[in-house]
Amino acid sequence: MKLTLSEVARLVDGKVVGDPHLEIEGISSPELAGPKDITFIVSPKHEKRLAQTKASAVMVPHEGLGGEMAKVVVPHVYLAYAKVASFLNPPPKRAPGVSPEAWIHPEARLGKEVTIYPFVWIGKGAQIGDRVTIFPMVFVGEGCQIGEDCVLHPGVVLYPGCILGKKVIVHAGTVVGSDGFGYARDGSSWVKIPQLGRVRIEDDVEIGANVAIDRASFGETVVRRGVKIDNLVQVGHNVEIGEHSILAGQVGLAGSVKLGKGVVLAGQVGVANHVKIGDGATVGSKSGVAQDVPEGSTMSGIPAITHRNWLKSSQAFPRLPELMRRLKSLEKRLEALERQSGEGASGS
Repeated sequence: MKLTLSEVARLVDGKVVGDPHLEIEGISSPELAGPKDITFIVSPKHEKRLAQTKASAVMVPHEGLGGEMAKVVVPHVYLAYAKVASFLNPPPKRAPGVSPEAWIHPEARLGKEVTIYPFVWIGKGAQIGDRVTIFPMVFVGEGCQIGEDCVLHPGVVLYPGCILGKKVIVHAGTVVGSDGFGYARDGSSWVKIPQLGRVRIEDDVEIGANVAIDRASFGETVVRRGVKIDNLVQVGHNVEIGEHSILAGQVGLAGSVKLGKGVVLAGQVGVANHVKIGDGATVGSKSGVAQDVPEGSTMSGIPAITHRNWLKSSQAFPRLPELMRRLKSLEKRLEALERQSGEGASGS
């Protein structure tokens, strides 16, 4: 597949500087790009990476970058990169059909043009939408509903009753609908609390590999439209993740956490049970969130505080031993002064 620079510009809403008829066939980083590729940089500090590039063109955020190279000027380079890469590398077409080595319950319903690979197991009453692709070793439990154009990669498990909207992508090894972590103490032992709810995932959600999304104790665990979840994320029972939020790797959400719209949780963020995080909030990596987070705020640290305060605190941490020594020295001097003052008063 090929694109001229003018076609690239139309695709990404950019402006061509140079030959608009120049053809490109791929996209890559400056270091790896070849003569038929277009590359990209996002800021002036990266311009030096273009010195040795073999790329024939570059996408840049403003016209002053990129020297004499042919270029496409775009306001959001990463977004442009995503659009061009997606266009030049469309997903492989799969021939619809159901493998005779898949096991499908007679009361399951399959849509049109589905692709079901060998060793898939689909339970009683499951409903599979049109053009769904299910790779080998996927388990679809009783009563699950899978919307149109979903893709379930190898080893995915959908426990009974799970609901997936349209265009949901679930990567390998992910488990949706496993029991929530609920136990009641009985003396020195624990009694399991039945998890009677389900998981509902709305349209255009992408879930990474080896994610666990627990079913609700009652009602639903909900992942709303447009959410993107990285690998190795834990979503507890009765959690609600708002539209277009994004969760990076190793995030852990305890039970009944509520995330608003457009929330960003960086890697290894942990959120305590019943905490609410407002619309548009961002939490920095390795943070521990134990209290509600206001909408639009940026938080970091353990426990999470405003990001600005966390930066100030983190600058102070390396100096704590020195500050403690100075504090002890000041305490001793203060005690000596108080003794002298007391002796002087008694002598008078």
